[in-house]
Amino acid sequence: MTAGDASPQRQFTFDYQPGELRCGRGCVADLGDTLADHDLDSALVVTGTNVGANREVMDPVEAGLGDRLAGVFDETTPEKYLATGLAATQRVREEGIDAMVAVGSGSSLDVAKVASALGSNDDIDAAAEHTLETGSVPLGDDTIPTPVVAVPTTLAGADLSVLAGVSLSLDPANTPDEEIPGGGVSDGRLMPAALFYDLALFETTPKGVLCASAMNGFDKAVECLYSPQATPVTDGTATRALSLMGSGFETLPEEEMDEDALYESVAGVVLAQYGISTPDAYRASIIHAFGHGFSGYGIHQGTAHAILAPHVLHYLFEEVDGRRDLLARGLGVHDADVTDDELAEAVVDAVAGVRDDLGLPSRLRQIDGLEREDFPGIADIVAEDSFLDNAPEGVDPDTDDVEAVLDDAW
Repeated sequence: MTAGDASPQRQFTFDYQPGELRCGRGCVADLGDTLADHDLDSALVVTGTNVGANREVMDPVEAGLGDRLAGVFDETTPEKYLATGLAATQRVREEGIDAMVAVGSGSSLDVAKVASALGSNDDIDAAAEHTLETGSVPLGDDTIPTPVVAVPTTLAGADLSVLAGVSLSLDPANTPDEEIPGGGVSDGRLMPAALFYDLALFETTPKGVLCASAMNGFDKAVECLYSPQATPVTDGTATRALSLMGSGFETLPEEEMDEDALYESVAGVVLAQYGISTPDAYRASIIHAFGHGFSGYGIHQGTAHAILAPHVLHYLFEEVDGRRDLLARGLGVHDADVTDDELAEAVVDAVAGVRDDLGLPSRLRQIDGLEREDFPGIADIVAEDSFLDNAPEGVDPDTDDVEAVLDDAW
């Protein structure tokens, strides 16, 4: 190698424009001021029925918006139907609304992003039909989609990203969910303009949902570290995220959460997301692919992650290094005097310990309605999941490998 040569491993590009981040108790009081800073005069709150009926959430959000509140669209569901996104788009267009404020879980934020993308087209009905045909939500050329402001109430980490998933149906009432294919959208213009992480709102979320979502957010930091698209920037944020979440998550199952630990939990999830979704890369990987295999079983993705993550990591470390040294440092279990195998085992144990701190299930047999006879079908889904494209080089599980991991997790 000559002096002028540069190894591909010693350079990186990180093109990223995240929205403004605000974290702290009561920060949604600043929603109206933030909209004013962006020259946005009106906003439609996009949320689900349960959150929309929860005055502990809606009162501070509506008060923070003040006279910029144009109304509430409380029709989102975990299924994230295209029909719902289209309905929100129509409301925004018909009422001349400037922005959307997505409040609640990742499903509400995804619907808001889908609505934003659809609304960037002159003919929104034609854009919806195009989505049904192609599985991809189109964005108009050289247009600025309706800005979205995110106010999450869960810790899954779907907020700070440029992509959204959608169930491809305009008539979901007459189609079984298992027959509805999935699609999505990814575009740098869909990064939320601002994100508000209000500690008081997380306190309103049912414990089962909050703890399961936290495991999902945690795994984003884990996967950022061994992603082929990892950079020194994402290494730094993900490693610090693991440390914050590791110390903070113990309080989440508690009826009265410790303020400092809750702050560390939320801040850790923010860092876990930072950079996982950029215009040129999405850094979620093999754990997320395994989780997708259980989408039809009515369990939270975070619950699937809780059960599967230690077993998926055990498989991964048998195949490759998986940056176990950096993972161990982030998880606080690094020991320079142990073997590589012992270090890998320490990482797996630490991840299982986070799951246990959250009070989440540890075995697939605990999932109602799941039988071992379902494993071949699940393995087929996992082996074809697009997130496996983000697995470390040398990790390419076939259906037999997937079934072996599922057997270990049973």
